[in-house]
Amino acid sequence: MKSSSKEIFESLLNDKKIKATRGDDVSFEYSKIPFNIPQLDKITNGGIPRKRFTLLFGGFSSGKSYVASQLCKSVQQDGGVAVWVDLEKSWDSDWMTKSGLNTKEMILYNPDTSEEAFKAIRSSLQNGVDIVVVDSVAGLVPSDIFTNEKGIGYSPIGWQSRTWNQMLMRLIPELKNGGALVAINQTRGTMGNVQLMDTMPGGEGQKYFTHCCMHFTRGSWILKQGASTPAKMSDRVGFEINVRLLKDKFGGEKFEEAIVPFKHDGGIDIVETYIRMALEEGLITQKGAWYYYKDEKLQGITKVVDWFKNNPEAYKELVDDTEKSYLTGKSDSESA
Repeated sequence: MKSSSKEIFESLLNDKKIKATRGDDVSFEYSKIPFNIPQLDKITNGGIPRKRFTLLFGGFSSGKSYVASQLCKSVQQDGGVAVWVDLEKSWDSDWMTKSGLNTKEMILYNPDTSEEAFKAIRSSLQNGVDIVVVDSVAGLVPSDIFTNEKGIGYSPIGWQSRTWNQMLMRLIPELKNGGALVAINQTRGTMGNVQLMDTMPGGEGQKYFTHCCMHFTRGSWILKQGASTPAKMSDRVGFEINVRLLKDKFGGEKFEEAIVPFKHDGGIDIVETYIRMALEEGLITQKGAWYYYKDEKLQGITKVVDWFKNNPEAYKELVDDTEKSYLTGKSDSESA
């Protein structure tokens, strides 16, 4: 006699040989770590998911490490523990402090080999840290590269892809302890059949492991007040970080894009960020070099930023109106 649906359900659920749980088990619940960068929090619907794997990839100097540092900053502000695995040997305490991190409360690993990196990442996740940032996948080098007898040119086919994918297979189960794993990776140009193509160290397989995948490119230069072209390096005070959300299994707006203004001397100016968002929403208008906000008429973005910094009540009103329109997708007229 065939078992009833209820009996089959209970039999599978109580089978000790397999680990089955109900679909509403609390182990599947997750929270998010916000970027505290409004444009990125919007397209990801609140940030990256805990207990999951996030990949930030793109060209060099496109803002990946800075954005990852802001996730660590967010964790620290919430009283959590952040870990940075510095495979590139590029950790800069002064810059990270300038970016808002409490470096005295950061756990930093400087592994020389992928085996050392794996042990550091796994130990961190097993101990329940909130976030582990791997900077970057391109720096993963197996120990046998150092110990082989074939010389400097020794490079087995696919060694980096195999190493990274095998690491992910073993690390992702450790995410059940509550931490978020964030990997930074670079794109590199390689000649395809007919054109130059972008590839990533570690292979394409890592994209299938990701729960959240974001692509970074460097956009237009931000120029200092009075400069008209980026011809002179001294006129470049920053650049636009262009971010595209390629994959998000947890509520993000897939294929949505965000543009974030980044300044060389201080990262992201949150006041200028809200001004740019207000421009997109029509709360501030621009005609040539002139900006208009209610009864104010100001020339140049620098003067607009300074005006809002000197008028905190007006800035608060701008933030409130922008969040209603930009972050929720509702204007005052729509919500009325």
